[in-house]
Amino acid sequence: MKTFLLVIHLLSAISQCAVFPILPRKWRKKMVQQWCIGLLRILKVKVIIHGDSSSLLGSEPYLLVANHISWLDIHIINSIRPVIFVAKADVSKWPIFGYLASMLGTIFIQREKLSDIKRVIHLMKEKLTHQEVVAIFPEGTSTDGKTVLPFKSNLFEPAHQAHVDVLPIAIQYQEKGQYSDRAAFIGDMELIDSIKNILNTNDLEAHIYLSEKLSAHLTRQELASQAHQLVASKV
Repeated sequence: MKTFLLVIHLLSAISQCAVFPILPRKWRKKMVQQWCIGLLRILKVKVIIHGDSSSLLGSEPYLLVANHISWLDIHIINSIRPVIFVAKADVSKWPIFGYLASMLGTIFIQREKLSDIKRVIHLMKEKLTHQEVVAIFPEGTSTDGKTVLPFKSNLFEPAHQAHVDVLPIAIQYQEKGQYSDRAAFIGDMELIDSIKNILNTNDLEAHIYLSEKLSAHLTRQELASQAHQLVASKV
């Protein structure tokens, strides 16, 4: 039944994309949020926030930074607060999810190309300046969630340039009160295999640990270092 509902939910998202571009920004964000809430409900993933959620929901723009475990991370964050994500270019080629990501305004990046990093920094600064919240996964890859890899500092530069704060959050998946790697999307794993893993449980919880915001007056290296310390201390 979960698989059937998931397929229907994905097809409904594709049909909604026909009108998505012409909707006001406020409506688009609401549509994204409701779709992600529906997805998590179908997958039976419970989201638990630790800390003051007002830092996530405020009206001021900020750069959201998080450790990266799964493709599910994006939908969990969007279920709480719709944001603009920076994702690796490969995501744009995923069936259905890649199309949806493109329609949602995701900024795709080829990290191995310096010129593309400069392009993405410019786009991020533009979005932040226009009062948007932008989210990055500065580890540069996904992990099993047991540890947090060092944060790459280049994508912290737009926050410094646009004078917006940085909000670090830590993501951890649990089942029945214990750490779980069920949601992990790592190595050579195929997307369909990851989806099957998640479909095979009704007990998955996504814990979101909020930290204090970091001031944009810090350099990008300082922002990356301090954000990493805060996130790593909570997983």
